[in-house]
Amino acid sequence: MTQRIDEKFINLALNLSRKNIGKTNENPSVGCVIVKNNTIISTGITAKNGRPHAEIEAINKVADKKNLEGATLYVSLEPCSHFGKTPPCAEEIVKNKFSRVVICTIDPDLRVKGNGVEILQKSGIKVEVGIGEKEAQNINRVFFKSKIENKPFVTLKIATSLDGKIATKNFQSKWITSENSRKFGNFLRSKNQAILVGANTVRIDNPSLDCRILGLEEYSPTKIIICKNLDFTFDENIFTKNPQIATIILCPASQKNHPNLSKFLQKNSQNLAIFCETIDNKIDLENVLKKLHEIGINSVLIEGGSSIITQFLQKNLVDELIWIQAGIIIGNDGLEAVGKLGITDLNHVIKNFQLQKFWQSENDLIRVFKKI
Repeated sequence: MTQRIDEKFINLALNLSRKNIGKTNENPSVGCVIVKNNTIISTGITAKNGRPHAEIEAINKVADKKNLEGATLYVSLEPCSHFGKTPPCAEEIVKNKFSRVVICTIDPDLRVKGNGVEILQKSGIKVEVGIGEKEAQNINRVFFKSKIENKPFVTLKIATSLDGKIATKNFQSKWITSENSRKFGNFLRSKNQAILVGANTVRIDNPSLDCRILGLEEYSPTKIIICKNLDFTFDENIFTKNPQIATIILCPASQKNHPNLSKFLQKNSQNLAIFCETIDNKIDLENVLKKLHEIGINSVLIEGGSSIITQFLQKNLVDELIWIQAGIIIGNDGLEAVGKLGITDLNHVIKNFQLQKFWQSENDLIRVFKKI
């Protein structure tokens, strides 16, 4: 009976945690449920931008803190144990005399990992860990990837014709996919901290890279451009539309003295130029992800073009592949989504993606693949 009750309230905590995915910056989205005598007395979700945490949100909703004594707290991630921007959640739980805490999964952050549980147990609180563990880790897979591998979670979105083309030979690409599919693409932007494109995409397609869904505009991601030089006019949409959104340029150290650098940085005080290592005259993408992690970016959505798509696939750096395929055919003179991979043997093909789900969007097919 206790197991079924725990599962019931943990499932609610997991469902709550889903609500703010993509809205908590580099922090995980956590759900919390407080129960006493099998009755829910409060719930909480990690707030926008990551503070306050779910446990504090739930505790603060209870006006008479005496009602928390002897209660059970269900939470989708181990309560934090370190002093950061806020005091530790574990200490707050102890202070309010909870009798039991049920946790889905241990926090991979080395500042917390197991320490939150230890604080609770040392205070005499009973702790259960592991119910809903896989689901909790999947919901916050971006956070787990960042903390375990020290690099952002990479989602690659490709929108093509039925025969795999991203544009006609004269670079016409608006609009290959349906309006609903484009709305889905904008939704993906709102769920990621950053969106990344190559310099040619900026010059040819002139995208703004913001989120254009009513009500989600404030969740437009940081814009990132990979380029070998800073030869932009800076009148491109990425710089002029929604200029309050930070833009990061990833380029070689050879661009440090480029005359356009100061012009770019003056566009927005949050703009950054990050100088990355190069390999064979190409920017080292492993180094790119390391640098982005260092500045607190946990998730990156890649939207092209072909060269960037190909390089990320070649380097096995894609965690999730979302392929939107329109029911049109462009032909052999169109521009390929994926460029030359140098594969001459079927034993060497890229085959480390597993189909997770798919659905139809008007006349398009959207498929989501997970890296295995």
